[in-house]
Amino acid sequence: MLRKCTFVRAARWIIALCCWLAAAQARAEPAFVTIEGDRKTIAWWVLANFHPFTTEVRGIPAREIRKSWCKATEFRKDLIPRELLFEGGTDAMAAANMSFAVEGRFDGTAAKQVALVGVFEECSGQKGRFILILNQPAQGKPKIRFVNALRTDHQFGALQKGDDDSIVAWTCMECDNFSVLKWDRKKRKFDWQAAPVEQ
Repeated sequence: MLRKCTFVRAARWIIALCCWLAAAQARAEPAFVTIEGDRKTIAWWVLANFHPFTTEVRGIPAREIRKSWCKATEFRKDLIPRELLFEGGTDAMAAANMSFAVEGRFDGTAAKQVALVGVFEECSGQKGRFILILNQPAQGKPKIRFVNALRTDHQFGALQKGDDDSIVAWTCMECDNFSVLKWDRKKRKFDWQAAPVEQ
């Protein structure tokens, strides 16, 4: 009987210790988005610093995307505080027809693709923004079709689906800073389009 009581006490102590360690670790982890600066004068997406916390994107390990990556997290609305996305009471991204992921048949084939944006962290600690285009098979892991990664202190990114099966990549929500990504039939790959010449 004494041995059983000792075992129960030890088990309770171990469970309590595990709970305390888990709570301490949760407190130590930064939020996915932190804001440094005055949101009254500067837009939140300019001030935002993103902290990737996952080691895979849609089932693909970060190191398979780029060997130098230890973490990569896809941007999702549920990861960003509502007061940022719904500043002024409206969904600014929806109003601008922007999203963190868009689906389509961007290469003109029957294969369905998804383009998405997110933040990566290299094992050295450097962070940046990425854009991925993935084939979405009916079963199994998605296949990487395109990767674009840029080390930057301003990791925010959003996408729009263009009328001509292009992907419009934005680095802000209220500016003219965008790039267009499109399937090049001659090169048989996704490529950035040249910026239009101003008249």
